[in-house]
Amino acid sequence: MAILFYDHLISKSEIEEMLASIEEAENQKGKALQLIDDIIFQGIINMILERLENPHHHTFLTIVHERPYDPEIISYLKEHTGPDIEDEIRKEADKLVKMIIHDLSS
Repeated sequence: MAILFYDHLISKSEIEEMLASIEEAENQKGKALQLIDDIIFQGIINMILERLENPHHHTFLTIVHERPYDPEIISYLKEHTGPDIEDEIRKEADKLVKMIIHDLSS
């Protein structure tokens, strides 16, 4: 997946290590990693939309759609949700990563 505005806040290294250890074709591992990226993306966007007031949803989603890499998205979120949004994204990502690791381990 492309670089996203929150990438500096999350770590998927444990998931990547787990996938690397699985004996599967590289293209299958790539597909799995893409699905994992999608799950994390959807979870973080959902959490942000829950914290962002309704009138700001369209603007936020438009910016993410047009420039998902833009670090100014964090500034926008701080302005409209509060200064702790980076911590909230980090916590949500950690929760999602743990859930994925649990599912991969099963």
